[in-house]
Amino acid sequence: MTGVNTAHRKNERGITIVLVAISLLSLLGMAALAIDVSTLYMAHGEAQRAADAAALAGARMFALSGYTSASSALAASDICQTSAVPGAAAAANRQAEAVAAQNLVAGQPAAVQSITCTLTAANPQIAVTVQRTALPTFFGRIWGGTANSVTATAVAEAYNPSGSAAPVQVQGVKPWLIPNCDPDPANVTGPHDCAGAGLFVDPVDGSIKNNGSFVGKTITLTHLTSPGEPTVNAPGRTLDYYRLDVPIRPPEPVCPSTSVVGCSQVGGDDYRDNIACTSTFQFSCGQTVGAGQAVTVQTGGGMGPRTNEGTQCLIHASGRGPTLGQDELLPTGGAPDGTAPITIKGGDNNPNSALQGVTSISRSDSIITVPIYHRAAAPPDDLCPAGCTLTGTIVGFLQLGIQENVAGGPNGQVKGVIMNVAGCNPGAGNPVVSGGGVSPIPVRLIHQ
Repeated sequence: MTGVNTAHRKNERGITIVLVAISLLSLLGMAALAIDVSTLYMAHGEAQRAADAAALAGARMFALSGYTSASSALAASDICQTSAVPGAAAAANRQAEAVAAQNLVAGQPAAVQSITCTLTAANPQIAVTVQRTALPTFFGRIWGGTANSVTATAVAEAYNPSGSAAPVQVQGVKPWLIPNCDPDPANVTGPHDCAGAGLFVDPVDGSIKNNGSFVGKTITLTHLTSPGEPTVNAPGRTLDYYRLDVPIRPPEPVCPSTSVVGCSQVGGDDYRDNIACTSTFQFSCGQTVGAGQAVTVQTGGGMGPRTNEGTQCLIHASGRGPTLGQDELLPTGGAPDGTAPITIKGGDNNPNSALQGVTSISRSDSIITVPIYHRAAAPPDDLCPAGCTLTGTIVGFLQLGIQENVAGGPNGQVKGVIMNVAGCNPGAGNPVVSGGGVSPIPVRLIHQ
């Protein structure tokens, strides 16, 4: 029996090595699977982030182009083009692809596979699909696996609450109060006072007037130097504005460094800082401004030079006039008929050196928001007949791309392009729609 047991044990010699080898192969297979799955999972997360960023950038072009205010006046093909391949010339497509390429997926720039546009006036949407092919499967190749790919899609929209039941709140608004008077010659039917002009928004329901025909047009804002009703000059598209005293501290506003071009005076005056910096004060639809309110009309002299200084700091211009380092809005003033979207070219003084000289950038410090007020009583838009004792109601917000602090004109005169407008519905309820620091038109990611 002893001999039999010994022979049996001899037959089992080496079996442990076989078992260990089989176990190692199993462990190696599971490790390979775990590593490759993790790689694919991380790559998909990077692709989703790239798709999100691209969709938001594309949707932002809806707001910058004014499409949410004047969809009937702008060519849809100039704004966004549905395409199964990249390379479309529309503004949203180019911006989405540029931003996608700035995001890496498994070490390579993300590539847009397709773009789908849903162009409605109220909330135009863009869906961006990003794909990364030929992903390396480091261990899977041992088992004969092929290269993998990941795909991600995101949908974003620009939402204009004009005429809807959603109230608007906007931060970063500049202290220039403009009357609800459209200076477009096509919409001015009377004398140079606001009573004879068209309107930006309907004060009854917040809807946009004149089909947004003023979007893409250049206007010049001139501050009132003496008490009286604001005027419009249709041939020159000029419009008077009131300078506001807006609470700015605390908390401290976000201001550029005093070493930035044109910003040496930052910190010396609240009105100037409200222009040059980003205040956290929040303007709201239906808010009352004027005598006895949180926001009042500025009175007194010396305001013009401070307007100049604040404006030049804001847009990074080295002086009064065009092409002095500030970002450019192209084509200047929009197309002659206002039917083309505005594109932005980074100026020589753009604080981001990577954007200097680059056309079709997606943001600019030169794009601002100003409140629009309305008075129903006659005279309709006069807040300062005697000592600025009257009040007005905010009925909307205008998005303006500042081109220059006008040289040769009076102090405080600003020229810019109307980019967009949002109106206030007096009957609006919750939820609140909050615009960003540079736009009254919120852009949001609505699906992944």
